[in-house]
Amino acid sequence: MTDATAEQRRKRRRRQRLTQLLAIAVILAVFGFIFPSIASYGAAWDDVRSMSTSWILALIGITMLNLVTGWWFITTCLPGLTLRRAAAMNLSSTAVANTVPGGGAISLGVSWNMASTWGFSGETFTLYTLVSGLWSQFAKFGTPAVALIALASVRGADRTLVLATILGTGVFLAALGAVVAALHSESFMAALGRFAQRALNRVMGWFHRSGPRNLEQGFLDFKHQAAHLLKTRGWLISVSTLASDLTGWVVQFSCLRACGVTAAEVSWEKSFAGYALIRLLTTIPITPGGLGITEVGLTAYLASGQGTAVTDRIGAAILLARALTFVVPIPLGAVNFTVWRWLRRKIDAVPAPAAASAESETASAEPEPVASAPSADPPAAASPARPPLESPDPKS
Repeated sequence: MTDATAEQRRKRRRRQRLTQLLAIAVILAVFGFIFPSIASYGAAWDDVRSMSTSWILALIGITMLNLVTGWWFITTCLPGLTLRRAAAMNLSSTAVANTVPGGGAISLGVSWNMASTWGFSGETFTLYTLVSGLWSQFAKFGTPAVALIALASVRGADRTLVLATILGTGVFLAALGAVVAALHSESFMAALGRFAQRALNRVMGWFHRSGPRNLEQGFLDFKHQAAHLLKTRGWLISVSTLASDLTGWVVQFSCLRACGVTAAEVSWEKSFAGYALIRLLTTIPITPGGLGITEVGLTAYLASGQGTAVTDRIGAAILLARALTFVVPIPLGAVNFTVWRWLRRKIDAVPAPAAASAESETASAEPEPVASAPSADPPAAASPARPPLESPDPKS
């Protein structure tokens, strides 16, 4: 290892530590000082405990629906993946993303580790990462426009939502235009590949190493794969994205009603507007999953102009909704990944002729591999021309 490489790694570790310290400081400040100044924890807990049995059962069902729609979204972006495996991959990666500051890259590695053992190639996984990430971001930036229409239909929309809609719509249209150009223009994708090749050559030159060649052809091949996926499954991906997005809001809205917040206090239109605004705000990853920022932002927005008792009920509902969408996947994902690793070690210990039959008896074994043989390397190494993006939780 050269001195330059070692120095780069030390700088990267320092940046990671600073990012983690900043996230921890924000979380402590929010839950220790800011949120208690808006709503009372004690009153919020009393409101949660007073929920009826019927509401508790309903929230359990809605939470499960919210999880399942997220898994369905993953299967539409990664053909050949079953719903059970999508659940395993999503829960495991979400547990990391929701607990580690800047854990998106680590959660991506967890997803790739699982997908590769199921036979998915680096090219296939990278395509899934790109498409799922783009559609999730499209939903985040496009939702404020829908919320503005809903809110404007019953009352005057506030300035914050109007500004968010303008920003979100502008980013949405720009990103959509870039995707359309990339998928329909050979020259655009070839130029992008040449630019990436020059940039990569320069970066690799700093470390006196040679990088992958012919990225231009790699970008063109990737374009054809992406175009085929969207041509055959584009409508299904869009529908599953919408379903995943809406069920996340349904959890929040149901918690408001379960905690006694009436339609006169917070209408469904305002609830949806708050959901859209906070999703747009948390596209900047300051804390894992927007922890702290989401709770304070939503409570302050929905409780604006309300009395203390109503504010406490709103605070209780938001904390409950975050517990169901943010906290619940963490222990489930940790247990799931631990069991999956144990099963993989058990299968790997079986002699080769018996491995196939042993795998068919485990919970993690399903269809035959759909792509190339598993690889322990990340997809970027398997396909340098197709660098993976972080695959955000569609509901984060």
